[in-house]
This record gives sequence, C-alpha cells and structure tokens, in this order.
Amino acid sequence: MAGSQLLRRFRRGVALAGYNYKVWFRRHRRQLFLRWRDGDIADQMADYRRSIEARDWSAALPKALALGSIAKSRGEVHLLDELSKALMRMGAYGPAAELKIARRHIVEGRVDGEWLGQDISGQVLLVDLMETEKQGLATAIHHASSVGRALARAARLIVLVEHRLVPLFQRTFPAADVRAVGPGTEAAYGEAQLFAGVQHLTAVFETDETTIREHFVPLKPDPARVADLRARYRKDGRPLVGVAWGSSNPGKDLPPLAAWRGLLGRQDLQFVSLQYGRIEPDLKILTDGDPARILHDVLVDQLVDMDLFAAQVAAMDAVVTISNTGAHLAGALGIPSVFILGDGFKRSWPVEGDRTPYYPSAVLVSKRERPWAAVMEDAQNHMGSLISAT
Repeated sequence: MAGSQLLRRFRRGVALAGYNYKVWFRRHRRQLFLRWRDGDIADQMADYRRSIEARDWSAALPKALALGSIAKSRGEVHLLDELSKALMRMGAYGPAAELKIARRHIVEGRVDGEWLGQDISGQVLLVDLMETEKQGLATAIHHASSVGRALARAARLIVLVEHRLVPLFQRTFPAADVRAVGPGTEAAYGEAQLFAGVQHLTAVFETDETTIREHFVPLKPDPARVADLRARYRKDGRPLVGVAWGSSNPGKDLPPLAAWRGLLGRQDLQFVSLQYGRIEPDLKILTDGDPARILHDVLVDQLVDMDLFAAQVAAMDAVVTISNTGAHLAGALGIPSVFILGDGFKRSWPVEGDRTPYYPSAVLVSKRERPWAAVMEDAQNHMGSLISAT
C-alpha cells in the first residue's frame, strides 16, 4: 500500500478511536452492558474489579489476562481499552500491547505495512511516537529507548516526534532520521515501507521488566547548555535539586503546597523550580517568605524550548516531582529522581513496588492512602539517599 493510502487509513482509525468513538459508546453503552450481562463476562468483570478495588494485584493480574483473551475473541473494544491499560500498570507489558494492537485492528481493520517484529533488515521503518493527540510528549519520552533497538533492526529508520523533542532525539539517535510531526508527515509515511507506533514497539521490545531495564538508553541533553546552567545555579557548591509540584490536570491527586515545606526547608540543598506556568503565587507559599529557597529561572520555558528544559533537568543532582512530563524527562535522562504519586488505578505508573523499569534511576513514592505529610517525609528520605549516592 502506498504511504499516502496508509496514512489516510491510519488517520481514519485515529478518528474512530478518538472523539467519535466516545460519542458512539455513550449512545450504545446500555446495549454493550446487556451483551456482557448475557454471558459470564459480566460476572468475571465484577470479580476482577473487586480485586482492583482491594488492590489485590496478584489476584487481579490473571483475571485481567483471562478477560483480555475473551475481549479479543469477542471484539469488545471498550474492554480491550480498559484491560490493556490495566495490564500495563500491573507490569504485563507485552500482553497489554497485544490488546492495544487487537483493539486497533477491530476499530480500523488491519493496515498493510504494520510492523509486528518481522525481519526488516533491508527495509525503511517509520516509528511514529505521536500517533494520536492523546499521546503527548510523555509517551514519546517513555518509549524512547526502543527507538535505538528499532534502529538496529531496519536498514533505515524515520522517527516522528513533537517538534520540541527533535533536537533531543537527534542527539540521542544520530543514525536515525528524526522529524517533527506536521506538514511533512505524509511525505515521511510515503518514504517508509513499514510503520510502528508505541504499541508496536512495546509488543516487540518492551515485553517484560528485565528486558526494558537492560535496554534503557538515556536521552542526551546539550552538554554545553547543561554545563552553563549548572555553573550558574551551583555557585555555593550545594547540590542542586529540581522540584515540580503542580499540574494542569484537575484529576490528579497532588500533595498540597504546604506539605512541601519540610522538604524545601533543607538549607544544605539548592532547590530549582522545574514547574511550568505562572508559578509566582505558588512560590510565596512554598518558600514561606524566603524566596531564595527556590531558584526560578525565567529564561527556561519547557512549553517553548524543551531542549533547554532537558538541559536544566540534566543539570540537577536530583529531582523530586509529581507525575508530569518533567518526571518522564528526568527519568529518561537518567537523573536520580523521586516521583510522588497519588492514589488511584488511573495513573500510568506501576501499581506495585517503588521502581519502574523504564526509568532505572527513579524511585516511586506512592500515597497508598497515607497522609500527605508521611508521603512527603518518605520522599525527603529517598531524596537524601539519592544525593548521598551521587
């Protein structure tokens, strides 16, 4: 199939999987429910969700795997979507990706040129890390290490990313043809013989924790910019700790600003804001009247220059942040980091343990229904250990 035809079919599938699909599901959810109720799948789903609510992951995982097989055989798109996300959070990365691919095939049909791991040693592969609007910078960063593995398989590799990530990916994978998603996207698809999205990379390369961890490749920031920022920030020799505390997503469970004061009270550390947006009101609360406690570099704006922001993050000795793009970037750069995570099964991080194979240098501090004061104390202790180890 020609590249332009492939791209048109791909876009139609994205449209069906996006807003239009949501409208369709709202209109037909009762019929779907009746279909599930007629068989044993409703009982199995209820049992599975009870395990999720109880946070009994050892029981929930095999139930999710079994339900995923049923959803594939019945073509239940909504269940495939829910279960693929659940399996990803429970560490079943390969099966989760297979369900995502199955969902895509049901929604849009199979597309010629889809790479599923076959030999491509003499072919041009296009890896699209921005295949839907919902997959933003964090998704591309999260799966960046697999770009290097795909590069080793293909005769030539084209990588599509958001324009702000192009310099970072070019520097990390100089043998790849890294391009920005936009007006040239159709031409890029036309040059390729095969394409892969994030779910394809996961199905081929990210099947288990050990494999993901062993093939981690840190992103490479601009060394000159890193050196310049580090020299400007670390004038008195104190370790630099980057912090970010807020999100534009109202659904996130976040510690209140006052809960950060204990951590930010460390006088032996120089804190640097990695927070985006207009943060001056927050800084007044966080610093408790001592503005020098957090360095705010107004010349760095991650919404404009992500490569400069990456250099700022890389200049840190450690990072403490909530779940956001900066967290993914710190982890992908290999910076010792503490990620503060709220409760809820909707979050994208592992549900068990304090590590993620995608970012070996990061420690996850989950709320787990504790008071935020206890969570922040835990984060501070981990931060101290990370700094001592550097």
